[in-house]
Amino acid sequence: MYKTYFLRFATQEEAEQKLTEVGYSSTDPETDEVRFHTPPHTGALDIIGTIYNNDGVYNEETGEVITPPTAMEGYHVNLILKTQFPYDLRFYLVYPRRPYRVFA
Repeated sequence: MYKTYFLRFATQEEAEQKLTEVGYSSTDPETDEVRFHTPPHTGALDIIGTIYNNDGVYNEETGEVITPPTAMEGYHVNLILKTQFPYDLRFYLVYPRRPYRVFA
């Protein structure tokens, strides 16, 4: 059975550091590109990043932005696992009433 977890970090850098510390990243040896993922067959990561509030103001005729939406606090990552949740990520758990994005 899979379980979904919602995580909020202060910044992208903190998220990447903590995900790396728990083994959820690897570096491509050819390109040095860092990729974030769960170990094979254990679950999946959904890096959302910044989430914006639904408070932007737009011109109804043109769709032009009058006032851009404000950003919610933090850098957001969703995690779905069929294995044990990494203890070191416990401080980043949040419990949204209406998640911005969920796994299908």
